[in-house]
Amino acid sequence: MSVDDDEVLVAEILPGLEINHQYVRTVEGYNDELAAQIRRCGRSGGRRLGYEVRTFVSDPEERQDGRRAVERSSPSPPTRTRRGYASALSCSLPRRWGGS
Repeated sequence: MSVDDDEVLVAEILPGLEINHQYVRTVEGYNDELAAQIRRCGRSGGRRLGYEVRTFVSDPEERQDGRRAVERSSPSPPTRTRRGYASALSCSLPRRWGGS
């Protein structure tokens, strides 16, 4: 895998990490190289966003389709997202229920 391939994959992973705080992809069970690339690029993408990310890789023998799922996720949403969500709720809830 080249650096360009990694950059393309990082660009694919970043929106998932930023919006959903996870990126999940299934790959053929024998494709260890692609699973390692997803893990590597997920770590790189997480660092760019300031996240600590975790990796989970399923055992292909335990899946009926023989594939392996590779998941990159942040342990919890970043503080700035939680703060923004709480702020949005505090602004919208009172109006919906007749508050100030």
